[in-house]
Amino acid sequence: MELRAAQADVEAISRVYARRFGVERSDDWLFLKLTEEVGELTQAYLARGRRSRSEGSDDAFRDEVADVLAHLLLIAERFGIDLDDALEAKWFRWRHLLDEG
Repeated sequence: MELRAAQADVEAISRVYARRFGVERSDDWLFLKLTEEVGELTQAYLARGRRSRSEGSDDAFRDEVADVLAHLLLIAERFGIDLDDALEAKWFRWRHLLDEG
């Protein structure tokens, strides 16, 4: 799946979620929710490595990685960022370094 398609799908799902649970998806909410999800990812990472009191699992860690990505996709969608283009410009311009080892 291309990131552009994923952005649109995650946006549609988030709109339904917001309607169902009465969430106002403001710009602030998007950024605060991302911060919350990064915190949950950190917690899952620590639990997975047995460095917290809670039980951890690979599934929980995977789920939190997905949540963080989904919220990044929502932010990109809100602000009109084409992530395929942004990655090309910011990261993939360095592909030539792969040949240099």
